[in-house]
Amino acid sequence: MKITAMTIVVLMAGTVAVANGESAAVAAQRKVTVCIDRMDTLVAPGFVLMAQALASRMFADIGVTTEWHGVRGCPAQGILITLGHDTPESLQRGTLAYALPYEGTHIQVFYDRIVGQYINPQVPKVLGHVLAHEITHILQGVNRHSASGVMKAHWGPDDLAAMAWEPLRFEAHDIDLIYLGLAGRAAGTTLAMNAPGRHTMVAGQ
Repeated sequence: MKITAMTIVVLMAGTVAVANGESAAVAAQRKVTVCIDRMDTLVAPGFVLMAQALASRMFADIGVTTEWHGVRGCPAQGILITLGHDTPESLQRGTLAYALPYEGTHIQVFYDRIVGQYINPQVPKVLGHVLAHEITHILQGVNRHSASGVMKAHWGPDDLAAMAWEPLRFEAHDIDLIYLGLAGRAAGTTLAMNAPGRHTMVAGQ
C-alpha cells in the first residue's frame, strides 16, 4: 500500500509539473506588445491612458496580457498604433481607425474624429474599444467581423450605450482566432484567410 501511494504521489507531481509548464508556455505566448505614437501634443494623455487600461482589461478577460510602450524601443513583434490629430476629411471619410491585418503591425487611429464625435466621458471608452478592435484585427491576421460585441463592423447607438456600463465582449470565434494568431506570431507565421487589404472601423452609425 505504501509503495502504491508513493507511486501515485510521484505521478501526480509529474502531471502537475507538466500542466504548470504548459500553462507557463501558454501564458508567455498570449502576450502582446503595443507601441503608441501620439505624434501630436494635442492628444490628451489622460484619455489615452484610460483607453489603454480599458483595452487591457478587455484582453485580460480572455487571458491575453497587453504591454504598452512608446515607439522608442518597440520590439519587432510589437504592434504600432499612430494616433493622428489632424486627419484630412477626405481620408477614409467617416472612419475612426484602420488596421493592416495582413501586414501585421500598423494601426492608424483618427483620434481627432473620436474627440470631435463624442463627449469627453465617452472618448476614453470609445477609444479603448477602437484600440481593442484594431489590435484584434492585427492579432487575428484577417479582415473579418462578428455579429455582436467589440468586433462588429459598425457600432450602433445600443452598442455605444452599452459601453457606458461595461466593455463589449469578444465572441467565442474571435477569441479562438486571437489565440491562433498569437500562436502564429510566436512561431513567426501569420494567418491569412482573405485577400490582403485594409480594415476600417466606423462607429456611431
